[in-house]
Amino acid sequence: MKLHRFYTEQNLPKEGDFTLHHQELFNQMKKVLRLLPNEKVGLFNGDGLEYISKIISFEGRDGIVFQIEKVQKNNVSFNKEVSLFFSILKKDNVEWIIQKGTELGVSHFTPIISARSEKKNINIDRIKKIITEATEQSGRPVPPTITDITKLESVFDMFHEPIIVFEKGSPSFTKEDFKNVAKVGVLIGPEGGWTKEELSFFENRKATFRSLGSTTLRGETAAVVASALLLQ
Repeated sequence: MKLHRFYTEQNLPKEGDFTLHHQELFNQMKKVLRLLPNEKVGLFNGDGLEYISKIISFEGRDGIVFQIEKVQKNNVSFNKEVSLFFSILKKDNVEWIIQKGTELGVSHFTPIISARSEKKNINIDRIKKIITEATEQSGRPVPPTITDITKLESVFDMFHEPIIVFEKGSPSFTKEDFKNVAKVGVLIGPEGGWTKEELSFFENRKATFRSLGSTTLRGETAAVVASALLLQ
């Protein structure tokens, strides 16, 4: 039987009973999933542990009383730390990148504005909710971070690890190229692609150019494929 996982930023005890006051979790457990007293759930707060807990009761409008039954280490891990810098795409495409990237194991997301970006903003609160839900579903112990929107030119100043730019016609990507890299950045362009000036800028900043094949991929597809290959 599947054990539902729930993320909270609050500290969790290692044993005994405790009450968690959290309106969103209260609604999700009681009204959406219709969980009942004595049912077990998994709680986690990003400390690397899983708190297997039994629901004792629902109190008031936002209180959930739990009993800690077991605390165990979360053994889900990834072979490298991937930071995904993506040009802001249409709403649904951005949300898909965030959801699938979180499931795959991306550590950091940074939305960027490039010359051909059609959109200039995203709903950060909505993105954080998607991150939480994908983290709960995927079993990973710590949610990835999402930073504020950043100008493309600032990426190389804020990130000092290798950065891969995926561009058609570049040398083919192979996992062997990056197997010994602990941290890596991935730059994903907008619907219209990178401009000549941006490609020249990347070259001057010593970015690594790679291709994901002979076909032209959509931005959201490239983001997920690149993340999956790096995190295998």
